[in-house]
Amino acid sequence: IARPVHGASVPVGRPYRIFGAAWGGEAPVKEVQIDTTDGMNWRPATLLEPETRFGWRLWEYEWIPPQPGRYYLRWRAIDTAGNVQPDMQQPDRESYVANWIVPTEVRAGVAEDLEPEFII
Repeated sequence: IARPVHGASVPVGRPYRIFGAAWGGEAPVKEVQIDTTDGMNWRPATLLEPETRFGWRLWEYEWIPPQPGRYYLRWRAIDTAGNVQPDMQQPDRESYVANWIVPTEVRAGVAEDLEPEFII
């Protein structure tokens, strides 16, 4: 995920663009899903690039934070072979294949209450 960054503040009740890139190996990325409810409600993101073997796939998702509070944004990629990005780090892989889901924490609030330098 490129935006928002971990710890960012976003305005509540207004559309906010979440975006990033997913990398696929031999099987291209066919889908990216976003969850803003702590893993309970996965929704499809919009893919911006064509499928490519061994390439990055840009994606975006428009989110409207429903109420003030802390949110943990999660995203996962699915490739054309049906592989789903794992929730947890796989024990046989170290940092060279950091492919597990790492939530990004953001705070949604009323724009007037957010510090301007932290609003993205």
